[in-house]
Amino acid sequence: MGFFMLIEQRDTSLRYPRAIKDEKTRLVLDWLLEFRFSSIDLLSKRIGSNSVNSNRFFNSLIKDGVIQSFKNVHTKNERYVMLTRAGLSYLEVAGRDIAKATTRVQHLGRYSHIIHDMAVQYAVLNRLDQFEEVIWDRHIDLPDHQEKPDAILKSPRGYWVALEYERWRKDTKRIYISFMNHANALSEKLYAGVFYLFDRDADFKHYQKLFNEDEWPRYKRERKSGRIKQLESPYKPGDVKNLRKCFVFLHEPVEQQ
Repeated sequence: MGFFMLIEQRDTSLRYPRAIKDEKTRLVLDWLLEFRFSSIDLLSKRIGSNSVNSNRFFNSLIKDGVIQSFKNVHTKNERYVMLTRAGLSYLEVAGRDIAKATTRVQHLGRYSHIIHDMAVQYAVLNRLDQFEEVIWDRHIDLPDHQEKPDAILKSPRGYWVALEYERWRKDTKRIYISFMNHANALSEKLYAGVFYLFDRDADFKHYQKLFNEDEWPRYKRERKSGRIKQLESPYKPGDVKNLRKCFVFLHEPVEQQ
C-alpha cells in the first residue's frame, strides 16, 4: 500500500520530563513526515494537549531546529510548521523512511490545497483511536488506473479504509466518477470501505441522494483531452453485494475541528 505512518498512542506511564519530551517529539515529527506540514493546534491535540499549554514545547522544537514555521498566502498568513533537515536526521536515526519527506518552505508557502489538507488531517486525528496506520494521499501506492483517495487508514483487524474530504461540491459527473472509482477499488479489494466527509450539510445530503439512486450514470474521462464522456450502460450498485454498506457519508465541518 506504500509509505505509511504507524499511529502510536501516548505512553501514559512515562514520568521523566526528558522521556515525555522525546515521545512527544517523535509523534510530532512522524506526523509532519507523513503529511508534510501541520498547525500547532492540530499537533497539540495529537500529543493530548492544547495550543496554549504546548506553546513552550513547540517553541523548543523550533529552537532545537527540528521543525520550522512558515506562512501560507492562501490562509491569511496563518502560521504552520514543517520538518527541517535536522528533523529528518532525527527521524532517520529513529529508523523512519525519509525518502519522500518535504523541507522546502517555498513550495508550501504558496500551496493552494492547504485548507483541504488540514481538513483531511483533522479527519484522521478524529479517528486515531479506531485505526493503527495512516497513509496520506501522495504516499498511497495504487494501480495506475485507480485515483487516490485523500488518505487510507488501517483498522486493528487489518482492513484498509479510504477517506475523502469534500470542502466543495463537485459537479454530478465528477461525483459519479468518484463513486465508481471507489466501487472499482472495493471490487478489486484495494480497500474495504470509504468515508465521505463534508464541510457543508447541503453537500452531504446532495452526495447521499446521488449515491442512493437505483442506477448511476457511468462516465469516462478521456486521458488526452480530459473531456468526460458518458457511457451507454448505467451502473447498478444494488446488484453488487454489500456495496451500499461500504460507503459512509458524514457531515464533519472544518470549523468544528
